Amino acid sequence: MQRDNADSELKGLGWLFLLSMIAHILMSVGITLLDGKGLTLPVEVSLVISELTILIPSAIYILIKRSDFKTDLGFRPIKAGSVLMCILLSVLVTPLASFVNVLSQLFVENTMVQMSDSLTGGSNAIVLFLAAVYGPFCEEFMFRSIFARGYEKHEGPMRAALISALFFALAHMNVNQAAYAFVLGVVFAIVNKAADSVYPSIILHICVNGANMLLLFVMTAAAKYAGDGVDLAESAEAARKGNAIYVLLGVTLIGALISTAIAVPCVVWLSKHEGRFEGLKEMFTVKHERKNWINVPTVLALLIMLFVMFGLDPVLSALG
Repeated sequence: MQRDNADSELKGLGWLFLLSMIAHILMSVGITLLDGKGLTLPVEVSLVISELTILIPSAIYILIKRSDFKTDLGFRPIKAGSVLMCILLSVLVTPLASFVNVLSQLFVENTMVQMSDSLTGGSNAIVLFLAAVYGPFCEEFMFRSIFARGYEKHEGPMRAALISALFFALAHMNVNQAAYAFVLGVVFAIVNKAADSVYPSIILHICVNGANMLLLFVMTAAAKYAGDGVDLAESAEAARKGNAIYVLLGVTLIGALISTAIAVPCVVWLSKHEGRFEGLKEMFTVKHERKNWINVPTVLALLIMLFVMFGLDPVLSALG
């Protein structure tokens, strides 16, 4: 009976990911096709709709499951000191994400910079709120609150962290963002385990996204100030294809090694401050029974997302 319940729950998580990603893809394709016909949606509307494809399926799932927000979904309050530590950790994990971001640019373009015109085409204040608060909450609700905690019951905390990070990465639908999203997804799950709460990853995600959006606004403004002939996306692409990328790779690697070394004891402190150190230690020391998280809906979702990342652009180009 327990095995049947586990299989049922794992399939339920797979169906949630599959249906949410289908909605996410249809929304993205629809916006792209409208844009191709000259019907461009405001960036604020696009951001709201994009995250609703994650938020609405997640809300329906927890209503069906009758999940408790505190015990099942991890909305356990954390101490004030832990909040401050999470803000510090958001600074410390940024160099690691930056290194992976630069590393991926040896093969693909910087997606955020290529999207800079659309992201800065609306109200900066509204876009900042949507990208740095609304988006992170919706994503953490699904990927860490539902997926990481849901898979942990059957796969153990470390495998759950990897699975939820994989889903989180694929949901970005491009190689560049998927690369550093996977790394951040694992880090977010570990920090949540340290506090036995989903609030740390929400705080980290808000801080990381907020800092990145502010940096994008500054870079865009600087490019405009430099003159009409300066294009941020073109400049970034030229730098990516030149020798500067290797210098940046070395600098970010050193920064990542130093900041990660500092972050580790900070995570340990967080777990002890919240009285959850044993749970954090268990994540790395205790072997858990492996369940069959690979099922039909999960495999379909993974195949679809891989097609979107590597095969959709040629199809859209043919349609266009």
